[in-house]
Amino acid sequence: MSTLERAIDLLQTIPENELETVCTFLQFIKSQVAQQGIPDKGSINKTSAFGIAHQYANPDLIPFEKEAFANAMAEKHAVN
Repeated sequence: MSTLERAIDLLQTIPENELETVCTFLQFIKSQVAQQGIPDKGSINKTSAFGIAHQYANPDLIPFEKEAFANAMAEKHAVN
């Protein structure tokens, strides 16, 4: 269940007269985010992470990616 779905489920349990307080709080949070310069979901550039990092890709290392996590964990937790 997504965060939005959980929030909606919670909102459905709140009495109608208390929802105004919740709405006021949400508007406050949104204004705080705007003041900090954090873009909201609607204004985020929809460029994929792959597209951004593609210029740094090293094709020679691709074969090692399958074992990279396992190797890192083995090295980190190795008993000497």
